[in-house]
Amino acid sequence: MIYFIVTTSLIEYNFDKRKIQYKNCINKLTQLTKNIPNHKIIIIENNGKRKTFLDKFNLDVFYTNNNTLNTKNKGIKELQDILDCIENYNIKRKDFIVKITGRYLLDNDSQFINIIKSMDRKKTYCVIKYGSYQNPSDIPVQDCISGLIGMKVKYLLKIELSEDECVEWCWARCSQKIPQENIIAVQGILGINICPNRNKYFLV
Repeated sequence: MIYFIVTTSLIEYNFDKRKIQYKNCINKLTQLTKNIPNHKIIIIENNGKRKTFLDKFNLDVFYTNNNTLNTKNKGIKELQDILDCIENYNIKRKDFIVKITGRYLLDNDSQFINIIKSMDRKKTYCVIKYGSYQNPSDIPVQDCISGLIGMKVKYLLKIELSEDECVEWCWARCSQKIPQENIIAVQGILGINICPNRNKYFLV
């Protein structure tokens, strides 16, 4: 099974803007994955169980309280969301998780999604774009774009985070525990429009 996990956090700051971004992301993801067999989309929101507009997508919404964790590292909160989701849904170690940041928007012809559609599920343990969004790489380096990344659960569970490291380094380091023949390192454009710390989208 492939689980597409959309990470969201509905906070008062920029709520209306985030609402639009999340709607666009989820609608696009639903559209582009509709023909992928044996998949499930789960939305994670980390500000506590309550009714939100996310409930209206006819998709599973998993609420956590992880935004209250005592850390300034958002990557730790996000990873804990994913770990809690794995436990809550009894997701198996052999399953594959695609994590997408809910504020980002898939390209209509996303290379990443095309890879997911055509990959050998038994032999592919990770789909990753190495490098940062400012300096993407076609070869393995100590960084990656974690706004859109795929990894088998048994390896995802090995990700180790520290308060002083950015989450991208931790995903990249974890991928190095996977045999190279079981990794698809995305070449060229990943296929997602991102807006890190800014309002303007750009394609990576």
